[in-house]
Amino acid sequence: MRLARRLRGMPATAAALAAGDISADHADRLARANRPGLEAAFARDEEMLVGHATELGWSDFARAVAYWEQLAAPDETEADAESQRAARRAHCSETLEGTWVLDALLDPVGGAILNETLTGIEAELFASDWATAKVVHGDDVTVDKLARTPAQRRADALVEMATRARTAPTDGCRPRPLITALVDYPTLTGRVCELANGTIVAPGTLAGLLSEADIERIVFSGPSRVIDVGRRTRFFTGALRRAIQVRDRHCTWPGCDVPAQRCEVDHVIPYTDGGETAQDNGRLLCPYHHRHGHRRTRADPTAQDSHHPPDNTPTQ
Repeated sequence: MRLARRLRGMPATAAALAAGDISADHADRLARANRPGLEAAFARDEEMLVGHATELGWSDFARAVAYWEQLAAPDETEADAESQRAARRAHCSETLEGTWVLDALLDPVGGAILNETLTGIEAELFASDWATAKVVHGDDVTVDKLARTPAQRRADALVEMATRARTAPTDGCRPRPLITALVDYPTLTGRVCELANGTIVAPGTLAGLLSEADIERIVFSGPSRVIDVGRRTRFFTGALRRAIQVRDRHCTWPGCDVPAQRCEVDHVIPYTDGGETAQDNGRLLCPYHHRHGHRRTRADPTAQDSHHPPDNTPTQ
């Protein structure tokens, strides 16, 4: 009912929702963008934002709206970023039974650093669990035969992270977060700046990290490329791999939004068929869809590839 009341002043959004062109989640995100102080800007750009909702996947749509909010209210964006930073908190409490309960709220940068580290350790534990289960069950091993559930692995990964922190040398080199600044990106979905994992940060946040983060500048300008190397090498590595990660952002299989850091770079035209190891012949695929595509090709060598990176993805 709250959304219905908000839609009275959002004619383009209401019409798209009634026609089934967008979901209630899209409408709710647009309604939250149409907040006090932004009504005039939203009325001016509503049709454009609704167009993004109908044309883009959810993650790209959400990114587009977030950047629109930054452009429409830059001062409010910086104030919100400061509020998020000030609201950070963490509690670790022991229960009467001797177990521990964790509760935390982190700002975008701190949360991204924690999540990236925790996810990496969890992946190591998963590989160890899989190898152990494979010894016992052979090639028929499945995830239900692993010794730990995903939640248990995350808990153990958190303890492992703390253990490694305790054993690290006090004068060791601290890891530096990677900030990706996108410049001259021709669509609304990629302006301003983001972390390497796609987390949108306010420009003021970026300025505050200059002394403690590595800054990566990616320039998009029409058909030009950031790099163009290694055309006859077998694998996408180094700067070439990074360029494709920044361009595609996530798995390019339709409907899949597995983030770039968990994807592999695949040849659109297979290398064995003469495909070049170049930006315009590379695309991100998550491990599942990468294997799925190769299984389909082996089963039917004449099958045509039916999916491509999104048409609105710019060329570097």
